[in-house]
Amino acid sequence: MATMSTEPSDRTMVLHLLRGAVPERADEISALWRQYGHAVEIAPNTKGITMNADATRIKFDTKTIDFFWLLGFSAWRAIEVYSPALVITSLTGMSLDQALDSDAERGQFEFDYKQRTASAQSLIAAERAADISWPADVPQPTADRDGLGDSQQKVAFDLVGLALAFALLHEFRHVMYCADNSAPSTLPEEEIACDVWARDFMMSGLAAYAKEYGHNYDQVQQKRAMGIAFAAVIIHTLTPTHAHWGNRQYPPIAERLTAMISGYSLPADSSFWLVTACLLIALMRKENSPLDFVANSNQEMVEMLLDRLR
Repeated sequence: MATMSTEPSDRTMVLHLLRGAVPERADEISALWRQYGHAVEIAPNTKGITMNADATRIKFDTKTIDFFWLLGFSAWRAIEVYSPALVITSLTGMSLDQALDSDAERGQFEFDYKQRTASAQSLIAAERAADISWPADVPQPTADRDGLGDSQQKVAFDLVGLALAFALLHEFRHVMYCADNSAPSTLPEEEIACDVWARDFMMSGLAAYAKEYGHNYDQVQQKRAMGIAFAAVIIHTLTPTHAHWGNRQYPPIAERLTAMISGYSLPADSSFWLVTACLLIALMRKENSPLDFVANSNQEMVEMLLDRLR
């Protein structure tokens, strides 16, 4: 006699991830999940990145989840590499480039950072995670948050989970557009609209949630916004360089980053601005872009960096 599996389906596991990431809208996402009745398809691992959607399904492979994990954990380390320069520039009025040059310890930290992110980049071209050299100081993907080594890794775990939730909500918006036959007239417009919808879904119900559960609103907003900033960095890395300026399918990557990162009403001293500035500096250092400007705050620095990416 056949026995029924007690393992949750892939579709249910994705729903649980989204409900956990945005608990204040858990009932809403469950209702939408039922309404659209789409499948979740785990594709075989292959070269490149698999994460897309149509009217009937969201499709991704486990290697793409591994990529989110590896790049997210690696990106978290941008803070130790670049935050000293942000402190120097705010205290001295030096340009960011000058501050980076004056930080004697940055060299080795930055080298290690670039090695980790290069491992993540190499995962895109690999067929599976086992084919790359996984950095020794990045834990293997796990659902066991409590089993991670330290509080820093637990923060990275949470931010990767939020980044992945953002990406899946983005894909779910594609499902809705396709099923409802209501998509914007061009593919680049649809991409931005999916980003904006996913951001709004994750951010717009926070005040009531924080009040109901006794959380600090600014801290909850800060953590969600950081998760979306991580998603932005991951999406930037997934976008081929030749597509950074946009094409018939995708908008310019700077537009997507701005839609995801810009305009938060967080306090000027929020850690979000520091973390996001470090993430953006890392992107620009990778591209050897000049960082010859001075900002009066980390918030201003983020806006300047986004502007420079355009």
